[in-house]
Amino acid sequence: MDRTPDGSEAGGGGTPPLDLRAARLEGDVGEMKSLLRAIDAKLSTLDTRLSSVAESVAEIKGRLSGFDARFAALPSTWTILTITFTTWALGSGILIAALKNLR
Repeated sequence: MDRTPDGSEAGGGGTPPLDLRAARLEGDVGEMKSLLRAIDAKLSTLDTRLSSVAESVAEIKGRLSGFDARFAALPSTWTILTITFTTWALGSGILIAALKNLR
């Protein structure tokens, strides 16, 4: 019987012959290469999708910055309340003055 490099017999319960192990290893490496090609194709697809998503996010950020400028131009709550109470006070004063003049 032939002996393998580690000293065990090639046949029987020892390790398989070196040629058989090398053939299995080459087959496994071939499978790994095909899997890596498939992963590479999927990654390139994801890269394309991510670039389109990045463009969409940039567009949305631009729109939101426009809203921020619009909201900054709006009057605050205190300004609205001040205008409302001033209008009521002036209106009441005009009404009271008109009623006094009509007597």
